[in-house]
This record gives sequence, structure tokens and C-alpha cells, in this order.
Amino acid sequence: MHTGPVREIRASGTARSRFAPDSAGPLESVRILTEEFLGLSALCAKLFRRMRVIVIGAGLAGLTCAKVLAERGSEVSLFEASDGVGGRVRTDERDGFLLDRGFQVYFTAYPAARRHLNHAKLDLRVFDPGAVVHRSGERSVLSDPRRDPASLVSSLLSDAATTGDKVRTLRLVASARQDDTESAGEKVKSRAADVNSLEYLREFGFSEKILNRFFRPFYGGIFLDRDLGTSSRVLRFTFKMLASGDTVVPARGIGEIPKQLASHLPEGVIHLNSPVDELLRNGERVMGVGTAEAEHEADAVVVATEALAAGRLAGVTVPGGSVGQTCLYYASGGLGAGKKILLNGDDGGFLNNVVEISNISESYAPPGESLVSAVAIGTPDEPDEGLFRRGISDITRWYPNADLRPLAIYRIPFAQFSQPPGVHDGLPDNHTNTPGLVLAGEYTEDSSINGSMLSGEKAAVEVLA
Repeated sequence: MHTGPVREIRASGTARSRFAPDSAGPLESVRILTEEFLGLSALCAKLFRRMRVIVIGAGLAGLTCAKVLAERGSEVSLFEASDGVGGRVRTDERDGFLLDRGFQVYFTAYPAARRHLNHAKLDLRVFDPGAVVHRSGERSVLSDPRRDPASLVSSLLSDAATTGDKVRTLRLVASARQDDTESAGEKVKSRAADVNSLEYLREFGFSEKILNRFFRPFYGGIFLDRDLGTSSRVLRFTFKMLASGDTVVPARGIGEIPKQLASHLPEGVIHLNSPVDELLRNGERVMGVGTAEAEHEADAVVVATEALAAGRLAGVTVPGGSVGQTCLYYASGGLGAGKKILLNGDDGGFLNNVVEISNISESYAPPGESLVSAVAIGTPDEPDEGLFRRGISDITRWYPNADLRPLAIYRIPFAQFSQPPGVHDGLPDNHTNTPGLVLAGEYTEDSSINGSMLSGEKAAVEVLA
């Protein structure tokens, strides 16, 4: 690069190139000056062109990363192996029913997600706070009367918890709200060493009654871990989200969240049905990606696939364990179950939690119909017909007159990565030791919608640093 002026002015007033010999004639001088100008033009174009970034994976992390990069002026290309955006956060439509790929909810208090989503445009529909616990043929309601005044009497009379448990629940809410964290993966400075959720709740003084009748089925549904072996960081962060905002779904299904993120990207950025086969390298630096059709160069590559694929593609260590769910959908004439989540408080039941999701948003079912979503933890190795029968058996114990018609089953072996105590301290960073390579995915934060979007945001910042 030149460090001084391109031209020098001689005493006679004649201009000459700094690199042209004194003996050069007029035509030769023009040629040399032209070459210098073209060289400087190419250099300026390189210096001032937009940064080219390739993002692999159109899940929530990849979409958020691409959104931030595009907003800040980068030239982004997003490659997705499947036929749609969202990763695990998608909604299918079948015979007028909206079927989320597994039971999923959104917390309006999620801090990172709030920065990137327009809640009003998502047309969010709200669950009633708390839950209805079904146990031994009896039904009890647990809720926060401050946010759900209609449940005051039933919550006070509920035998699922002692009076002391109800007071301790309010104390836990107040304590969790003090945590200044953006994700469950962040360490709270004032907290001692991480323990599992069951141990934490026992140390907090909760009785075995509420642990078995409420916390195991309720947080078992959130963690997909009824034993409550999940990190207490996740418990406290989730408690804070529940107490600070609403539990909702978009009116047209959970898949509206990734669709809204994708709508912020320029046309032509997203390439569906385009799996990436390899990372292209020049020495140690990642310079682009290879697909079946072509090689694509970039200044940086963000691997935003699910954890195991990211580990294979980028050669990094990622969390290996997972927890799963089996989500069963039934068409129905209606349970009359309201807008609360229904919990199975019995030991050894097949289903963990049930909700009449069309009561939350009528768009989930065609007119005159109701849609029931039921979750079993894990992925039992049984035929669909047997699973449907077991689900009907559980629900009709609670609602004997229920009319349930099997509609669809989603088996999701990797619904979340396992989050035992201490796992978050060992998660990979967005930054890698490979020049040109950045990671984005829930496995850098915590296993949630918020964790995925926060990781995507941080990945974009890392690319632009």
C-alpha cells in the first residue's frame, strides 16, 4: 500500500510517477500511472467492501446471528440442510390443525429474545399461570394468586402443597428475580456451587409433598427430567422467567418465531435444502464452505447447527448427552380443561403433562374441533398405536367423557442437551481458536429459545469484533 502521494510535483511543474523511470516516454508514463490507479482501486474495493459471512444452520441461533450481521451491513449467506427454517422450533399444518414439533412454549420475559422479536406481530396467546395437578383421581390447582386472582381460593385450599411450601414458593420467586443473568448458563456471583434442582429445592425447605406433586411433573416437563437432576441454575432462571412475564405461544404456532426472524433477512440470503459438506481452509484459516453444488468463499463462517453436527463439522467438543420427549396430538370435541397446563401427579404414569392447546389459541384447531397436546418424557420404543392408547388411558382417568382421536406423534430424542450441575461452566465459547470460524447454538449458553438467540447474537458480535 502506498504511504505517500501518488504524484510528485517537480520544480519544472512536470508530474511523474513515483515508480516511473525518468526516461519513460509519455505513453509509458500513462501506462504506469494507469496500473497504479487500478491497483489502488482494487485495494480500496477490498478494504471498503461489505464483510462476507456464511452461517450454517437456520435454527434460532443461526437466524439471529444472520439478522444481526445483516443489520450491521454484512453480506450474509445462510445454508440450511432441511426444507424450512427453525430447526426444532417448527409448526406443521395437517387437516386444519397446527402441530408444533413437540410441546414448546415461549416466555415473554426472555431477555435476549425480546431484543429480536416483535411480540405484538407474533400475536402471542397466554396460558393461565400455574397448573392443575391430577393425582389419585383428585384435582388441585397451584398458581400465583397475585397474577391469577381467580385461583386464589383453589390455590389456598390445594393439598398439593403445605402452607409453608406456598410461602417458600413466594420467597423463591423473590430470590430468583434478583439474579442479574441473561441466560440459565450464566453463573450468579452470589450463589454457591451449582447443585441439581432436587437438592436445591430440598435445601430451600420444600416438602416431599410439593416436590412429588408439583415440582417433579411441572419442571419435569420443562427439563424433560422428572428426577430433577438438572442444574439449579436452570431452575432459578426459569422461575424468574415465569414470575416476570407470561407463558405464551404465537397464535399460529411456535414456528412463527423463526419465520419472523427470517423475515428480517434480505431476499436470497437463505438457501434451503443445502447441506454443507465441509469447511474450506487455507492453512489454519476457514475461508468458506463446500456444498454438493459449489464452493462458497467468505471472510468468516458461523457454524450454527445442532450440537452434534457442529462437533463433527467444526471439530469442537460439545455437550454429548440429550433428553427427549414424545408429543402426542389428539383431535377432540373439547376437554373443558381451561388454559392451564395439566400435570400428572401420579407416580408411574405415562403422560407427564397435557394441555388443550386450542384453548390457548383457537387457530390450533379448525372450527368446531379442539386440539389436545400430551407429552411423555423420553422416546419409548413402542408402536404409535400403543402410545396413543396409553395416552388416552391417562387422560380419560382425569376426564372420563373425553373424546380423543389420535392425530399425530412426534418422537424427539434430542429435544434439549443434558444440563446436569456444572455443565454450563464447561460449554464452548462462540470464539474458537480457528481463524475465520465462530460457533452459535444453544450449547454455548443453555438449552432454550432464549439461549439459542443469545448465542446467535454473541456470535455476530464475535464475527464483527
